[in-house]
Amino acid sequence: MAKEEIVTGLDIGTTKTSAVVARVSKEGVIEILGFGSSPTMGGLRKGVISNLENTVRAIEEAVEKAEEMADVKVKDMVANIGGIHLKSANSNGTRNTSKGNKEITKQDIKAVIDASCALTIPIDEEIIFVSPQEYIIDGHDGIKEPPVGLLGETLGVKVHLLMAKITSMHNIIKSINLAGLRFKRIIPGMLVSSISVLDKEETENGVMLVDIGGGTTEVAVYVKGALVHSNILGLGGDNVTNDIAIGLHSSIEVAEKVKKEFGCAYSPIAHEGNFEVPGLAGRESTTFSLLMLSEIIQARMEEIFELIKAELKKTGYEDLLSAGVVLTGGTANMTGIVELGQDILKIPVKMGLPRNVAITEEFKELADPSYSVSLGLLKYAQIKGYFLTSNTGVFEKMTRWVKDFF
Repeated sequence: MAKEEIVTGLDIGTTKTSAVVARVSKEGVIEILGFGSSPTMGGLRKGVISNLENTVRAIEEAVEKAEEMADVKVKDMVANIGGIHLKSANSNGTRNTSKGNKEITKQDIKAVIDASCALTIPIDEEIIFVSPQEYIIDGHDGIKEPPVGLLGETLGVKVHLLMAKITSMHNIIKSINLAGLRFKRIIPGMLVSSISVLDKEETENGVMLVDIGGGTTEVAVYVKGALVHSNILGLGGDNVTNDIAIGLHSSIEVAEKVKKEFGCAYSPIAHEGNFEVPGLAGRESTTFSLLMLSEIIQARMEEIFELIKAELKKTGYEDLLSAGVVLTGGTANMTGIVELGQDILKIPVKMGLPRNVAITEEFKELADPSYSVSLGLLKYAQIKGYFLTSNTGVFEKMTRWVKDFF
């Protein structure tokens, strides 16, 4: 960064919206100043905005709380984009080098990445993210860094692309603008979660990040330091809450409270005992066992992990993930979720906490998987990349990363 700057990471989620305000120095040091969150209250469904008014209200409330704590007024946002409308694909491109002496330039890098994006996609979608996996010079592959300055006649690149619905992106931008704010960048949530909780050793040795949010579960697979696969599954913590509400004959609000207070995703380690649930519409309260609650939760979480297992098998990299699976997102807080994940996936599983942004004692509440996206957005502010102009004009610039982001 050329100068000190106030940066706000805005995580617009299905269950809650969070904002974290930080000061980023000229040297790239992040100092957290304040944070706030607000229930999204039906503003999104499976990560896609379905009620503009509720989404705007959640953004306003979260930002106001963060501003009050930080004692600053913010204007610009770096926000996430998620939802089941996101799609991904691997692609490649090839170009002859442009200079007479065959020295590879930044313009060659940009040209070959542009070539990798020249694939047919639906007219209502836009490529929003390009993550280079490796470069190839005259048939020699495995080059991780942009090979500027090297000599070669033919330059190739393999990339991972993420596409989003244009209307969904417009709705995010509109909700931010209606809240009196401006967006600077919109980044896929799974990628900023990765920035927040993974380290280079994990991505080099193979790891799957699983971000279990309220409406969706986002997965990203890294092998040899490169993003090789990503997808968004249409189940999340809200499905668990709905199952609890049905099983306990309770409201969604009570079910969410019970889940957070007593929930356990793995019945073999569930505590003994009972708890009381208030009846609906003045009915008498009912007593349920903690084991019964755990069995309700485990049934749904098993379904989610089976989908994750199928996703992992689909990639073909299941035997290359030495670092196993890292769980993050709000639902990752649940007792027993790591044990259940290991039981089903048969590889090492751990909870991923935000660790790539320094969190002082004053803001220790942020050391929680539910803030992985917000803090990852702040970390993103330190990262250098190439920019491109959107063909549709939705964004003036989109980030294309040309080097490892850790």
